[in-house]
Amino acid sequence: MAIWLAAFCACYLAFAYLAAPEFRSWRERGFRTQHFEMVTHTPQGIPGDPINVGLVGTKKELVHAFAVAGWDTADAVTLRTRSTSAKVSCLTDPIPMRR
Repeated sequence: MAIWLAAFCACYLAFAYLAAPEFRSWRERGFRTQHFEMVTHTPQGIPGDPINVGLVGTKKELVHAFAVAGWDTADAVTLRTRSTSAKVSCLTDPIPMRR
């Protein structure tokens, strides 16, 4: 019984971490025909979720446009912001608003 479990785990790990990512990379190399795709990409270059809205402009222009519309920039990811997000997720407290 233990040998079957070990064999299953070995096959799963080989497929999940070696074969599947390599197949995905190989497949995506053949399908990339557009210069600008409306999908996110992981740090490894793997396409992810589709982007529903594309914004055109420099970062400075976009930040200014959103500021004029009353939006704030996102908080930097720090230990404090992560703990706030965890607290909100676990305890369902509202996120404190900055003003």
